[in-house]
Amino acid sequence: MSGLVHCVILYHHTITNLTKCFLLRAIFHEEVFEIHVRACDKVVIFLWNVPEATIQRAASDFEMAAIITRWGEGKVKKEAENDAWEALAKRMEPYGKTDSFHIEEEQEYYCLEATVQMKPCGNTA
Repeated sequence: MSGLVHCVILYHHTITNLTKCFLLRAIFHEEVFEIHVRACDKVVIFLWNVPEATIQRAASDFEMAAIITRWGEGKVKKEAENDAWEALAKRMEPYGKTDSFHIEEEQEYYCLEATVQMKPCGNTA
């Protein structure tokens, strides 16, 4: 566990990113984390030095609530994120949605010290 970064990705097309961020903050409020919003339906959280059992328990809770969840780990954020995106793509293969599950350009960024400012998703025209 020592020195590892975990990356957890939540995917759900009808639950808002604000709600997903709120849930992640509530579950991991005692941990060091960063939250990133990717597109309108995906939220990524990075966690440092958190026991894998804690990650698995949270992922299981999200999955039971029908929020597709996958995680990865690595020595650095990029390694953990790549691992998580690969796991999510494999999870979505049966649904034929693997093309949309890759590392995307970051749209918004949240961390423990940041002020949360949500922007509208999608085409507002």
